[in-house]
Amino acid sequence: MALVIGLKSHASPWPAVPWHVPGWVALAAGVGLAWRSEPNSRWAKTTVLLAWTIVLLFFTRIDGETTNAHVVELALKLGVGVLVVPALAAKWWLKEPLDYRWLNGRWSLRMWVWLPCGFLLAFAFMWLYFYILTPNLHHSWPLPLTGDRSEAMWRLFWGCNFVGIWDELAFINFVFVLLCRSFPFREANLAQAVFFASFLHEMAFVGWGPLVIFAFALVQGLTYRRTGSLLYIVGLHLMVDSVLFYMIANRWYPGWGWHPWGF
Repeated sequence: MALVIGLKSHASPWPAVPWHVPGWVALAAGVGLAWRSEPNSRWAKTTVLLAWTIVLLFFTRIDGETTNAHVVELALKLGVGVLVVPALAAKWWLKEPLDYRWLNGRWSLRMWVWLPCGFLLAFAFMWLYFYILTPNLHHSWPLPLTGDRSEAMWRLFWGCNFVGIWDELAFINFVFVLLCRSFPFREANLAQAVFFASFLHEMAFVGWGPLVIFAFALVQGLTYRRTGSLLYIVGLHLMVDSVLFYMIANRWYPGWGWHPWGF
């Protein structure tokens, strides 16, 4: 995932051998070894589903553009290809459906307290990331400097929310859940964080992005394990995305302070 997707758009030290070439070799070797040692086992089938995800993402243009054609491409490949197809395969091929546990009892006081704390932490890290560590990060999400900005801002707002929900469904409820069935929590969480960070690095989060996203993904995996609530981690992610949207908008239009209900 890191070689094929995370470094997809980055030049390797060897111009004739892009990063994804050794990535494909590693991917084929992993799937081959799993099927050779345990044919038709849970882990062998899991490697196929993970490989399917990596292959599909490789042939998807992953960036922050919000044109109609790109939105349709992402909806089909990410929505249907990465969410629907693996969910059906898990149910009918693995015979172990994905969790989709949106609620898991009442939220504890600790869970409610973590929501505002997480928001404040996200704001602090995002401010540091956008203004100090990677000042040109907002260029990953192109916005118009002249003319009407409303449509572009709405597209960015809904795009941030769509990707945020998709991240949790794909990397927590799919990749993480499957890995937890074959590995201890720590290994499964580290692996899903690699998937998480690789995808978002290719999409937009350059510079210090991989470290920031990797840490965030580890926290999300731990939070899901402790709460068992997909709704809770989606809510946390959308709060972070609200901060992300605010940072992008204010980096492009300093002092404007745009927000979705301000028209």
